[in-house]
Amino acid sequence: MIIYLIRMLPEDGGILNRMPQPLDVQTGCTVGQALNRLGYSPEDIQCLFDKRSVAVFGHTAAADTTLHPGDRIELLDALRFDPKESRRRRAAHKAGSQQGKTARRSGKART
Repeated sequence: MIIYLIRMLPEDGGILNRMPQPLDVQTGCTVGQALNRLGYSPEDIQCLFDKRSVAVFGHTAAADTTLHPGDRIELLDALRFDPKESRRRRAAHKAGSQQGKTARRSGKART
């Protein structure tokens, strides 16, 4: 069966700028087995799962995740920040900005 591999690098800026690499694997192959078939050593595979993010069509995958025809393995950089925490900070900042606008309109000084 044919699956695909995408390697996203830090310099890519999150933009897919190369074609997925096709790989012919046996039916029932796992992510770990496919990476091994690509030439990654068991130590390299473990490092990918520990230090980077491995996904299949955007969903986090483990080494024992079974692949299906046409699946796309994605090797991504680990997140540099927590998206939930970033959203909280933006919401808090926006709420603070709105509070200041209300105080200026009413003529009251912000405290």
